[in-house]
Amino acid sequence: MANINKRGNTYRIRVFVGTDENGKKIIKATTYVPPKGVTPKKAQKLAEEYAFEYERHCKGYVQLNENMRFSELADWYFEHYAPIELRESTIYNYKSAYKNHIQPAFGNLKVKDIHTPRLTQFVQSLKLQPETVRKIYVVVQSIFRRGVQQGFIRNNPCHDVILPRDRNKKKITSLDEEQAKRFLQLLETKKWDNDVKRIFKVLIYTGLRASECLALSWDNIDYKNMTITIDRNLVYADKKLFISSPKTAGSVRVIGMSKELAAILKEQQEYTEMLSEALGKNLVHDELVFPSGRGGYRDRKSVLTSLKRFTRSTEFEDLTLHKMRHLNATLLLNNGVDLKVVSDHLGHSDISTTANIYADVLKSTKAKVADLIALKLA
Repeated sequence: MANINKRGNTYRIRVFVGTDENGKKIIKATTYVPPKGVTPKKAQKLAEEYAFEYERHCKGYVQLNENMRFSELADWYFEHYAPIELRESTIYNYKSAYKNHIQPAFGNLKVKDIHTPRLTQFVQSLKLQPETVRKIYVVVQSIFRRGVQQGFIRNNPCHDVILPRDRNKKKITSLDEEQAKRFLQLLETKKWDNDVKRIFKVLIYTGLRASECLALSWDNIDYKNMTITIDRNLVYADKKLFISSPKTAGSVRVIGMSKELAAILKEQQEYTEMLSEALGKNLVHDELVFPSGRGGYRDRKSVLTSLKRFTRSTEFEDLTLHKMRHLNATLLLNNGVDLKVVSDHLGHSDISTTANIYADVLKSTKAKVADLIALKLA
């Protein structure tokens, strides 16, 4: 505990912070001068408070400062925490959410004045989709959490905030097996860019996220062991495309490759070799499995646009890139593949994520199992 000695109108504060290599005590000292006009009792109390914070500072503690503006806390978060712990694309999205929605509402407020009811009022006032509101709230929550961890503030006001619910949220539906076969047949018969059609096929056969598929390099393809390594992500942030680390640690994985999938990839490899000859040095990313027609990164939005044009006026108009991933998982679960295996295959962070997303599929599968047992015992 800091030692406080009054000398006239000032207070001498001394803090023991350890010993040097010779065993000699290391003392740090400062002087505190109380404001004019305060009573001796008040002056003593202020000196003790100052000594407490000075000792925390000397011993490496961050100074408690609940009078700081929320903008100051956010600035610290984006300067010291985000670059170390978050992906570049996540930082970009967090900063956009902060600048557009959070800063106007809380930037000039002291953190001590931001409480749970105020946060509830804020999230419920946003005229946005519930899913978007939740993403904005996650940014606020993360900033406050790190503020508590670092000792800037005592409590996180994000506990028990009432978030809007999406009562009209549609369940993700996928094609059934017969529809999937008809779609694959459409890919074979309808004229379209073959390299784009191969992307659709790879998404269906692998269950990859579109961003993972578009980040694949030829080093990821192992024809000898018939495997594909997923260890990268193609993201768009700050008006540019770039390769980033996977979505989660669980997203780094190795999946099996069927003979059909290997044949598709070999066709794509022949295409990229032809593209390399045509573009020469202009093929910037010759390592990519699915480069753009100009040799650069291929934008996910362009692939989705191509899918929408391809499926126009067909039974597959509602098909999306994510539904292809959903189809892959549904086929696996419906054919008895263990939930943990499917979870690892999809690169989910844990098995509960898979169980929550595919609850309806699992329910249907359980019913089939029950009927099968009853049939065998009949």
